[in-house]
Amino acid sequence: MTRYLNLYAFCKIIEGKENFIICDFQKKSLKYIPDTLVSIINLLQTTEYEKVREQFSDQKAIFNSYVDFLISGKFAFFSDYREPFTSIENDFETPEIINNSIIEYNFESYDLNKALKELDELYTKYVEIRLLSYKSDNLEELADTFEKCKSYGFRSIVIYIPYLNSSESAAIHKRLKNFGKIFKIIFYNSPEKNLNVKAKNMLFIKHNAEEIRHNNFNEKNIIIDLRYYFESQKKNPYYNKKVCIDNKGTIKNCIKNKSSFGNIATDNISAIINKDDFQEFWNISHDQIINLQEDAMRYNRVVSNDLKKVSNNIYELIF
Repeated sequence: MTRYLNLYAFCKIIEGKENFIICDFQKKSLKYIPDTLVSIINLLQTTEYEKVREQFSDQKAIFNSYVDFLISGKFAFFSDYREPFTSIENDFETPEIINNSIIEYNFESYDLNKALKELDELYTKYVEIRLLSYKSDNLEELADTFEKCKSYGFRSIVIYIPYLNSSESAAIHKRLKNFGKIFKIIFYNSPEKNLNVKAKNMLFIKHNAEEIRHNNFNEKNIIIDLRYYFESQKKNPYYNKKVCIDNKGTIKNCIKNKSSFGNIATDNISAIINKDDFQEFWNISHDQIINLQEDAMRYNRVVSNDLKKVSNNIYELIF
């Protein structure tokens, strides 16, 4: 009887310069594998199992150990058919024009309500508001802003507020906790990392505003997600459908980047994001970045660094 050893559709082999990984996007796991196993897997994708096994008759123990690895790890399965299941679609597109936005605000430079209204018109899902300054008098202004947001389509809002003291933090939480779109209130510059609070959506961190602004993801920040895998082959998932506004109202791809494209005080976000130069960073795949091209885990990395163009369609990270 003819039989095949098929990889599950949600298991992908990714090649790097020095190694390979097999990534299981259903179990959210990955493993480094030797190139000899990759050669066997490639043969098994097109050839009957028994014929492949015959080719490795002089390396029977190695072949059997590789097959055991694939079966026991549930990366592959035996079947009478070649690819019996429909392949997973290479689809990552979502209907929103802007997926996420980071906004710095100091209650002075521009109208926060204007920015949020324009983001809602772009069907933005996730908004992060970073207050660079705060005093007690600002609380009602914030409450009025979030009252307006009730009619907007944001899925969640995260707000960063400079820590003043425990009683002020409690007052802020009490006033804002009933605005359902607020997913989390983060108090930065806190004297302690975790203060004794019972509220699930309150977080205290020691980082200051500059540390938060200039933070980049590192090699420990790994994403094992099938949509992310497909997206990073065509786009940069960190930058794609992202727009940021700094404390001066400057519209950017990312808060920490040098390049700017306009100002929320005088420009419409929609007009800015539809320009080719603004969307350049959206369309840089991980395969176009020198620092990642040869990394087997390139489709699992988060690339939040600013980027520098070094040649046609090739970029490098700015550290």
